[in-house]
Amino acid sequence: MRKETSKSRLLKRRLLAAMLSCLMIVMTICTLTFNSVYNKAANAVETNSAKLADETITSVSDAYYSQMLDTLKSEIKHFCINIGIEATAYQYSFENYDDYTDYICADSYDYFGYTSYAACFIYDGETIKWNPIYNDYFEEKSLDDIVQLFDEEISENYEEYHASDFINLLDMNKNENTGCFCAKGEGYIIAWDKMWCENPFNKEICVGLLWQNTNSIVAPIKEHASQKTDELLLNLDNVFKKYIYIMIASVIGTFLLFALISVIISKRLSDPIVSEHDMLVQVNEMKTTFLSDASHELKTPLAAMSGYAQNAEMELANGGNTVLIQEKLKRISSESNRMALMVTQILDATRIEEGRMVLERTPCDIESLVRETIETYFAVLNKNNNRLALRIPVELPKVNADSSRLQRVFVNLISNALKHTKNGTILIKAEEDGNFIKVTIKDTGSGISEEDMPHIWERYYKGKHSETGTGLGLFICRFIIESHVGKIWAESEVGKGTAFMFTLPLK
Repeated sequence: MRKETSKSRLLKRRLLAAMLSCLMIVMTICTLTFNSVYNKAANAVETNSAKLADETITSVSDAYYSQMLDTLKSEIKHFCINIGIEATAYQYSFENYDDYTDYICADSYDYFGYTSYAACFIYDGETIKWNPIYNDYFEEKSLDDIVQLFDEEISENYEEYHASDFINLLDMNKNENTGCFCAKGEGYIIAWDKMWCENPFNKEICVGLLWQNTNSIVAPIKEHASQKTDELLLNLDNVFKKYIYIMIASVIGTFLLFALISVIISKRLSDPIVSEHDMLVQVNEMKTTFLSDASHELKTPLAAMSGYAQNAEMELANGGNTVLIQEKLKRISSESNRMALMVTQILDATRIEEGRMVLERTPCDIESLVRETIETYFAVLNKNNNRLALRIPVELPKVNADSSRLQRVFVNLISNALKHTKNGTILIKAEEDGNFIKVTIKDTGSGISEEDMPHIWERYYKGKHSETGTGLGLFICRFIIESHVGKIWAESEVGKGTAFMFTLPLK
């Protein structure tokens, strides 16, 4: 009988070991699969974001180069007119051709010396004479090296210039007010025009102007785009790593649970496995949905910025209306601000999760804070032709709050109202209510269903009928208001609108 009992216990131990081994294998496979999916998704986000950012930056920089080339052409044209009038008046006082060109060079230094232009040149069809204006720049640079860069640029784009090098292009267009640019190295722009005056030496002379270090303007744009992409990927990486750690902790906890209760509930050993599997599926779905939504939300403004930049470039190339070009540039700025708001939401959610969001409370004027928020973000967020109504008394007492965090609450609530309202009205009202200030943001939009209402404050929850957003806005709002010892709640009726209200203690 003892032998039978020993065999039974041994069989139970082997069964437990086998089940635990299977559990570990399943968890390991899930972890590896989850990590693989995450890496592929992160790589896709990085590749697409970098590609869209590069295309946008290239379009913007080309438009900038074209605009600055027009500026240089205008500058050199005015110079040629002015120096031509002076040279005509004094042409008989020049003893030789070198005196004549020296006079032009000296006048170019006086004319352009207050600017950052690099050099001026004179070309008569035979020789080219350079006159450095910004002398400090050429202590480390050589004009010959810059000309060589233009030679390479022109030869590589023969179909555009129909010339083999810079001198060849100059010979073909020396009687025209034109020029070209080279984005290689530090970036250079060159323009020239004919001297429209007679000279005693019977030579056709054209005068040109060189602008250096143009990429110093473009470089910060590239650095900013790269920084935002890196911040997004770092944030996604931190979020996913956290859930991987949770999953590993769940494996260890399950293992300890099995070891503790294996003797008395061996028949239920499979239940925790099912529970852990369900949790993994749920976490995987949450993170996959979040990554997909975040990628889509960031890709949309990037695509819009790229489209507007390409249209602006075409308008510039075709000599389009400056007002239309400025409008497209404003839209590019608007979309970049909208993308920055989404990145800020993700960063705020991460700070809340990690307990790093610290409030810096100072006396705040609600009326001023609301107006500042509206002036900064309303035009960026209002895409549905909505109207805004303010009902905030000027004499309203101040509250003791963190103004930057409180502004984030207003941005998120106003953004939600504008997103779910079309051709309607957004009302922002503030009033004194005992020892608190009560703020109401009410819209005439689609409203929130009874099914969604209990979940609107949950992290990543977007609602059954919402197609945009990351599901973080209201989660962040609730945390900020409650951190200020206030309350926030919502009232809504489907088809008639929604009102969000919160209270803040007086100073």
